[in-house]
Amino acid sequence: MERSTLRRLFPRRVAIICAVVLVAQGVGLALLVRDVREPRPHHAPVAVVAPAIVAQALADEVNALPGRPLEVTATDDRDAAVDDVRHGVTVGAALVDLTGTHDELVLNGATDDRLARAVLDQVTAIERSHGRTLTVRHVSASAVDDHVVRRLAAGFGALGFVLALLLSARFGPVARTIRLGTRRILVVAAVSLVAGYVAASVLPGVSGLDTAAQLRLAGVLALTAVVAGTVTLALEGVAGFGGLGLSGTFYLVVATPQLLGTDPLLLPDPWPLLSVWTPPGASVEALGAIALYGGTGVRLPLLVLAVWMLASVLALLVSRRERAREQTAPDAGLDEPVLLHPELTPVVRHGRLVRWRWRVAVVVLPAAVAAFALVSFVPRDAVADAAAVASRASETQCVSPGRVESVADLNRIARTVRGGPEFEGGDVGADTELQDGRRLMVFGDTLRNPSFNGQRFVRNSMLIFGGDCIQAIVPQDHGALVPDRPSARSTGRVGYWPMSAVTVTHPGYDLVVVTCQRVRGTGAEDAFGFENLGPAVAVFVVPRGETPQLVGVRDVGPDAADITQPVWGAAAALDGDWLYLYGTANPDQDYVFGFSLRVARVHPDDVLRPSAWEYWSGSDWVDDPAQSQELIPADGGTSQTLSVFRDGERWYALSKRDEFLGSDIVVWTAPEPWGPFDDGRAVAPLPSDAAEGRLRYMPLAHPGLLPRPGTVVVSYSQNRTDVGEVVEDPTRYRPRFLRVHLP
Repeated sequence: MERSTLRRLFPRRVAIICAVVLVAQGVGLALLVRDVREPRPHHAPVAVVAPAIVAQALADEVNALPGRPLEVTATDDRDAAVDDVRHGVTVGAALVDLTGTHDELVLNGATDDRLARAVLDQVTAIERSHGRTLTVRHVSASAVDDHVVRRLAAGFGALGFVLALLLSARFGPVARTIRLGTRRILVVAAVSLVAGYVAASVLPGVSGLDTAAQLRLAGVLALTAVVAGTVTLALEGVAGFGGLGLSGTFYLVVATPQLLGTDPLLLPDPWPLLSVWTPPGASVEALGAIALYGGTGVRLPLLVLAVWMLASVLALLVSRRERAREQTAPDAGLDEPVLLHPELTPVVRHGRLVRWRWRVAVVVLPAAVAAFALVSFVPRDAVADAAAVASRASETQCVSPGRVESVADLNRIARTVRGGPEFEGGDVGADTELQDGRRLMVFGDTLRNPSFNGQRFVRNSMLIFGGDCIQAIVPQDHGALVPDRPSARSTGRVGYWPMSAVTVTHPGYDLVVVTCQRVRGTGAEDAFGFENLGPAVAVFVVPRGETPQLVGVRDVGPDAADITQPVWGAAAALDGDWLYLYGTANPDQDYVFGFSLRVARVHPDDVLRPSAWEYWSGSDWVDDPAQSQELIPADGGTSQTLSVFRDGERWYALSKRDEFLGSDIVVWTAPEPWGPFDDGRAVAPLPSDAAEGRLRYMPLAHPGLLPRPGTVVVSYSQNRTDVGEVVEDPTRYRPRFLRVHLP
């Protein structure tokens, strides 16, 4: 055999590959070091614990943040969420207390310190944007430190590489027989197992574990070294001594987080997602599961290590078979003699060498990919089940309305109370009462005074009435309270018109569900320059005596200017455990000006999940909205937005018949929320006057406002066909009130 030279040990192709990988690693390390100086989390798993409707809304909001710093899951199970933190399923859990503005963040005490600080900084910024404060509590299932686990993983990976290197230096890069190859792997396994047991028994930081945990830790440490050694032997089997260079470079690159002592969740993509699929990353996951988290989450990383082990053994077997096949070919030989036993022919054509290596790749790579694909379906231990951050809203200066004892007082307020520049005029005026006695009213297209420092015209707004005080609720950006969003299919913005409001009471706080229409301007400069695109649901949380804060908005269905499809939420009513959402639709037929009425229901906590809604089919509740049954027909039917409420044992639907072209407020009655409703009875006139340009529309009932048996206070919106008249005097664009007798 010719004397080995550096060129024979590291053929040109292998040297080039190693050099390229090392250069790429150098660039990557420079970028990683920069990120580690200012650590930011990437896809860090965190749970938010709150009532389901709030938790899911907050999770959706945070998961939309640029760069996805946190991977948030929603739950209402506080104990399970804290237990997940203790066992490393999540990095932290934000425990939201809606009775006040102070929350708690639970972190695992064994988590990397920099990761814990980065997650705390991110959660604190989110809490601050909602006007909330935060305290921190640490929990842990172990006293072992995260850095000890990372050093052990890196050290035993290096041990496996060194053992493979020593065996190759002593016996050559390729075992001549399967028996000799098996002996090499067993030697690596035996030495690794002894070293693992010693490390688990005597090293500070892990020696305090119980005996069972020490034995499991020793086994994983041994597996870490065996996988590293077997991967090295497999690369040698294909590339000769040059495979050592490839193996060393590979481990140096993928073990970078361990070498830096940094959690991959602090590194940029793709590290957080790919780390667990590499031997060093899987080793850290498995060791951490045992040493830090009591064994939770060990299954998946062990399977990943097993796949690497099996793929490496397969590569050794196939490599030996293909090498032997090429040796027996008539013109066999090798141009790299160190790849074969010294007794073999020292020269073989390059084409056969390439073909041999391709055969190894064709067998091993698909098998490894298939194995990893199967492992990817193995679920991680489940989290407790159940974008720009929304700006903090605030209340404006109190405006005194004077006494409010009658409908006349309500109209006096509407006509004369100017208030601040935040609200001069608007329509709709749906209301709901809070547990602290205050009343919220939500308005559609709202005009503000030119002196207002912000958006003068907004698609929605809110006033809050309490004691001798009226205040506007204004978001931090001084825009709409439910913010506009970009249009999906055209230029411009899509806004949200309120239709109804319902209060869901909890101890210490309320959730206010506001149903909306999505609306987009058409460019026409009149009162009808808009088109409706479908319904939406917004949810506000209101601690007792505090300012309402938006926690979530959910569009229901895609944008579509189709009045034949029901607009769910045109009216809403809470009864027992169910929230009833009424939908209105017009068949788009000649001389049919009214809207038909249908009903859906959902548990209030699931209102932001349209998939949880059920629809009345006429005989049963079904999942398909297309099977919903008309409760009131469109011919002579309701307005697009109306009120449905209960008084005593009867249910009432109150609206203007035939929308704008109608002339009467009509009440339909039924024994149940889902009907059957009668033909309706006119209870008050409400004509518009086209000749004078006066529009009167959208009567809404307010059963809790100035209640009197057998009657209900009704508001109606008014507008002018000439928009300039409204701009000149916005008080003409405010609801008016009357009292009607119920049938």
